[in-house]
Amino acid sequence: MNRRNFLWRLSRQGLVVALCLRPTRFWAQTGKELPIDCSPPGHGAAKPITFNSSTPILPRKSIWDLSSTEISRLQAAYQAMRDLASKTPNDPRGWMQQANVHCFNCSGGYEASNIEIHGSWWFLPWHRCYLHVHERILGKLIGDPSFRLAYWDWDTYPKHATIPPAFLAPGPLWDSYRGATAADVIPGRIVGPNAMSVMLGNQTSTAFMGSASNSGALENNPHGPVHIWTGDPNPSRKPKPVGCFYPDTAGGQSADQSRFGCLDMGVLATAAQDPIFFAHHANIDRLWDVWSQTPGSEGNWKDSDWLKQPFNFYDENGDWIYITLADVLAEGEQNNLRYAYEPSPRATATATPTVTPKQNESLTLMEKPKSLESLFVSSGPNVTRVGTKPHRQSVPLPELQQHNLKAFAALGPTATRHYMLHIEGLSAPANEGTILNVFAGQPNANRKTLIGPSFVGTFSIVPPGPHHEHPTVRNAVFELRPETAALIAKQKDLVIVLVPTLVDGEEPVESNLTYKKIYLSYE
Repeated sequence: MNRRNFLWRLSRQGLVVALCLRPTRFWAQTGKELPIDCSPPGHGAAKPITFNSSTPILPRKSIWDLSSTEISRLQAAYQAMRDLASKTPNDPRGWMQQANVHCFNCSGGYEASNIEIHGSWWFLPWHRCYLHVHERILGKLIGDPSFRLAYWDWDTYPKHATIPPAFLAPGPLWDSYRGATAADVIPGRIVGPNAMSVMLGNQTSTAFMGSASNSGALENNPHGPVHIWTGDPNPSRKPKPVGCFYPDTAGGQSADQSRFGCLDMGVLATAAQDPIFFAHHANIDRLWDVWSQTPGSEGNWKDSDWLKQPFNFYDENGDWIYITLADVLAEGEQNNLRYAYEPSPRATATATPTVTPKQNESLTLMEKPKSLESLFVSSGPNVTRVGTKPHRQSVPLPELQQHNLKAFAALGPTATRHYMLHIEGLSAPANEGTILNVFAGQPNANRKTLIGPSFVGTFSIVPPGPHHEHPTVRNAVFELRPETAALIAKQKDLVIVLVPTLVDGEEPVESNLTYKKIYLSYE
């Protein structure tokens, strides 16, 4: 079905007017498809990737700081990848096959044995590997080994918290299934200085990077909400369902995928079909690098099984290869990957939060802390539904916990002990995205509550997309900041408030998010 017939059919049905959608949503895009099956082309046994240490270490720059020549080179690389996809659709280096690499590895993919790259400690290293191989393919396609990806530094706030001009111009970097426009700005709650400060202030690997069983702070925010915002920055202004139509699907029928939210960046299965995905994740990778070099952070996991984990990709020569985590965690200049992040000259430094203990607070800090069993705030045989309003749970705070919380608060940013707030068994249907702001010690917290001492962090789920019918299940862990611990220590009850919100800060129309238990642990 061609574009004219597709638009005619929609107008005949009155959908353009009824759903109040932007006209650009209905324009077919070269190489666009609904990922019925996003498995990689057939392959044999994987061989180890080879690295060339003789090539220079070159910068990945902010997309906002590229020269016109560098923008043209970026466009040429993606045009070559799109051209390859048109000429040889099954070439694993072509555009749609490259986009499907992410689809195949997210939310279980289409093979039960495939590794889940979201919601755990695989998230950061897998995406680093993906970017590296993608970068090498682009360079090979234009015959330029010096090619490096650019990053979208939306945390340079608010100057760069909009869609960069390079991705707005018609051409290979444009995506007609991107909801955000030049007029939209990512909310400060997501990428502003306070949000970045809280995120980078996490000291433990468990809280920042995630663990084998929980998602980390960087994945939960800003990663997830920026995905959702780019797909649709103003969801509360549209009637429900959103009504995202996907032309040129199998059989030539236009498919209404509204139950999955807006497609491409707003849905995991299609996110990498928008070229801005790679600039977004380059910034996520950069922030991981910033955190790992921040004084006080535990740094990357040292677990041997984690370091040995291999990930499979097709490389720039079309060979099926594997990369281990140890390959991409070289210290300093990342000797294997041959890039370093160049700070944007317009960026401002983001300071991590600090707390100065009150001088008149008398605490026995030299006393060895007593062991502490987990303090359960909410736990039972059945799941608990969050709903669309602020959801509150509380539990009396025993004197033992009060004492240790005060001691922890007084230790400040150099504390070697940490209190962790756990929310386990968070579950949402496959067609729902979730942004959940978490507060402690402020019973009246709501969507308007600012980031302050009571703010614990943000949890998010980017909906997996078509053909992922199973619910998304995650565990979240939040490292309590000293100021949050100090606030809790003054109260008799530990009050936890979960505040659901849309990406534009409004109340969700509907939410089927549930959880199993909330508790506080000590390490």
